[in-house]
Parts: sequence; C-alpha cells; structure tokens
Amino acid sequence: MYQKPTAPRSIGGVLDDTIQLFKASLPSCWLPALLMSLITSAMSYFIFSSLPLATTPVPAAQVLAQYRSMVGAFGIWYLLEIICGLVFYGMIVVNIAAVSRGTTLSFGASFAKALRRAPELLVGGIITVIVTGIGFILLFIPGIYLWIRMTLFIVPLEDEARGPFASLGESWRLVGGNWWRTFTVISVLIIILVVLELVLGMVAGIVGAIGGGVRAGVRASPVELVARAQLIMVFVGAVVRIFTMPLLMAVYVALYQDLALRKGGADLEARMGALPQG
Repeated sequence: MYQKPTAPRSIGGVLDDTIQLFKASLPSCWLPALLMSLITSAMSYFIFSSLPLATTPVPAAQVLAQYRSMVGAFGIWYLLEIICGLVFYGMIVVNIAAVSRGTTLSFGASFAKALRRAPELLVGGIITVIVTGIGFILLFIPGIYLWIRMTLFIVPLEDEARGPFASLGESWRLVGGNWWRTFTVISVLIIILVVLELVLGMVAGIVGAIGGGVRAGVRASPVELVARAQLIMVFVGAVVRIFTMPLLMAVYVALYQDLALRKGGADLEARMGALPQG
C-alpha cells in the first residue's frame, strides 16, 4: 500500500514515490486510460488510413493541403478527443490523488468529479497554452520556463476543486524556487516514456510489417510496408499509453505533494523567524 511522504524527498525519492503511486493507483486508472487511448488511436488510425499511399515523392504543399482538408472531415473526432481528454485525464488525477491519501474512488465517483471540473480544466489549459505559446514564440527558453511553472495546475484543480486561476497560481507558487527540481523530474520521466513508446512501436511496426508481407506470400512495396508499420505503431502506442498516461499523472501528483511539503516547511520557518525573540 502506498504511504504518502510526510517530509520532502530527493529527486530520486520523488521518482520512487511516482513508481509506487503508479502501481498502487493503476487498478483504478487503467480503465479511463484505456478509453482515452482507444479514442486517440482511433483518430490516428482513420487519419493514416485516409491518406493515399504515395508511390512517388509528393510536394510538401500537397501533403499540407491533404491534412488541412482532413481537419474538417475529422473535426468531430478532434472535438471528441478534447472533451474526453478533459474528463479522462481528470479522472486519472482524481484517482491517483485519492490513492495517495489511502482511499479508492469508484469509476462513477471519479467520472462525476472529473466531469464537473472539465470546464475549469479547459480554461486552465487554454491559459497555459496561450502563455507558454507566447513564451515559445518570443524565445524558446521562456516558453519552457513558463510551462514548468504552470504545469502542475491540474492537481489542485482536480483534487482540491480550486478554480483555474487559483490552480495556476498555486502551481506557480510551488514551483517557484524549485524550477530545476521540477524540470528534472518531469523531463526524466517524459524522456523515458517517449523513448519507450517509440522503440516498442518501431520494433513492433517493422517486425509486423515484414512478417505480414511474408505470410501473405506477396512482395509488398516499400510504401506498403511503411504504411503497415505506421498502423501497427498506432496499435502498440495505444497499448503503451494505457500505462504511460497514469504514470505521467502520478509524477504530477507526487511532485505537487513534495513541493507542498517543501513550501509548507519554508513558510513555517519564515513565520517562526518573524516571531519576537525572548
């Protein structure tokens, strides 16, 4: 059973807490992660399958035109993915935060809570995208800095029912003075997850594409092999994301709780130092 830390942890300790929290909360997180993965993979599958196989080099302008035309055709899918993302990602955070306190929510309870918070999560997400987008446009480094300062807002928003502005403010406050710690923990986990998904997807795609051509008894063209590999990678990515989505949200919860302990201790020391001596 996961034991919530009562004192600040080292970077390695936060990563260890993340793994333990992930394992403890996976039974309540795999279903919303599966549903979200099915939606995103279905979107990717229809996009890939709708693109014509190019046997000759295609100009970049033509490829962009094809994607633009597909935005309208798959607009409902984009909208569905956004709406479901607001709910299912919220459910994962709600469930992980509950497990960190030693409780477990039912699917219905976490769904209802995440559904109520979905509009606030949308507002907070839009604000984050706008602010960090401006930072990336002006200069790349400010965009990263702003993103890290605001990235933990989903935890107080979902778990503590704070508004989007209060949640963004809390993330900004907690990460302040701990930017490099937050950046290091999140970066390490994201790199591991991205590499894992890419490697598994590429290996499965290559093996499946070549094996499929051999079993069919025909010599597939390179273009057909690439297309087949892409579809297999979509499937493998969907399976992997059932586990990587809860793991990524677990690091957000673990980081948030660790920084709250650090800031709480610092605030207490500041208040104690302000007391009259003697």
